[in-house]
Amino acid sequence: MATTTTNIEQFYFRIITLVGLTLLTATVANPAFARSPSTFQNSCRNTSLKSNVLSAICRKRDGGEKKTGIILRGINNRNGLLVDKGGNSPASFQASCYSAAVIGDELLANCFKINRTDAVFNRIKIQGIRNENGKLKY
Repeated sequence: MATTTTNIEQFYFRIITLVGLTLLTATVANPAFARSPSTFQNSCRNTSLKSNVLSAICRKRDGGEKKTGIILRGINNRNGLLVDKGGNSPASFQASCYSAAVIGDELLANCFKINRTDAVFNRIKIQGIRNENGKLKY
């Protein structure tokens, strides 16, 4: 005996498929590696950048200060544009960008496009870094 689907079954199948695709799209658009905004800039001063290492003097709970540093993660140059790919891999923008600096919670740099002749000035928010008792942490 052959089975046939009714219009109602087809309707429910389409709804379930649509909901599933919507959830999948939302998951891809909001990846698990997304980080919260940085807060280090509120309690750290004298920030500097050497290669992909962010250094600063940060306040401790007792009111003292401590020099600290952290390797930036996930920030890369994509054809002249700084992008945060997330994850835990060290940033690689420094290989093809120059005059990089940190102001507040932003990384500013001139980055070469793929053709290596055109450089583009741009900026990106540094995500997920906080001051934890005088130490920079993700």
